Amino acid sequence: MEFLLCIRLLLLISLSRWVSLSSGAVPVVKTVVVDLKGHGHFRSIQQAINSIPNDNPNWTKIHIKAGVYW
Repeated sequence: MEFLLCIRLLLLISLSRWVSLSSGAVPVVKTVVVDLKGHGHFRSIQQAINSIPNDNPNWTKIHIKAGVYW
């Protein structure tokens, strides 16, 4: 179980580096925080995704704090 979690984390880090390299110098206009304990903007990842309008022309970063999200 821990091995799979490590693999998923490494894949996520690799993907995030590829996205940041391929996107060039596009600035992040807004950052929203997801935190299960309520210290962010949202308590679920889906709520954070739903908060971004479909026609949004700007980059929005969703920072997900550690936790088990269902």
